[in-house]
Amino acid sequence: MASIRESPASASGVQHAGEQTPLLVGGHDRNSNALEVAPMKYAHVPRGADMLQRAFVNDPVMIYYGSVDTAPFFHARWKIRHNMTLLDAVHQKRVLTINGGESLLEYGAPGNNHPSKAYNFFFSLLEKFNTPELTKRKAEFRGKITAMVQKAFGERVADMYDIQILGTAPEAQNRGYASALVNALSEMADAAGRDVWVITGAYGFYARLGFVTVAEDSVGGDNPNWDGKPIEVHVMCRKHKASAISTDGGVTGSA
Repeated sequence: MASIRESPASASGVQHAGEQTPLLVGGHDRNSNALEVAPMKYAHVPRGADMLQRAFVNDPVMIYYGSVDTAPFFHARWKIRHNMTLLDAVHQKRVLTINGGESLLEYGAPGNNHPSKAYNFFFSLLEKFNTPELTKRKAEFRGKITAMVQKAFGERVADMYDIQILGTAPEAQNRGYASALVNALSEMADAAGRDVWVITGAYGFYARLGFVTVAEDSVGGDNPNWDGKPIEVHVMCRKHKASAISTDGGVTGSA
């Protein structure tokens, strides 16, 4: 789920294909073209943060982290983190939503794909709650993601869009929201002549939307303190589609 920070999709929402997970919501494209995708507003942040808190309860990477996050105020810390993450991204105009936070997609764009210095400072304070085992697991995940992204894209990653968080409220699943959000971002990238990449375990969902796996690995498999299955992690990419430009400057379709 993208950006290498501990938010649910950097866990970019690492998900397993075939599960009913936040990233698979809207895997069926039913009515997705009729949905209204809009930039997220500050007023939507509380609803969006609450949605993320509930939507990623069963996320494999969140479970991998959460099982060793024994510091106090676990739920309160994540709720604060979700709110701060979205406030920062809304300020940077990097979030799309449906129904004012019921479903959302945070993304990075060329020249605007990193959290602010204020957010990084806040994040560093939260990291002080990490147990030694949690620190180890986060380092494992970050290291593997960094290596895969570097191998797949090299320096050109700075010129691409990336999906950092994608989630939908459990009660709003199977309405095509996630597909509509990803398609909206893909159209933005097409208009700019840019590719889109994502870190995910939901490779089936993204494959249906034109993404292909360019690198894959797993986390947890070599950790003797983890008794679960290795968690699959895919780096996927969607190549941009060239758009024909009309004489009045409008996009008329794929060339």
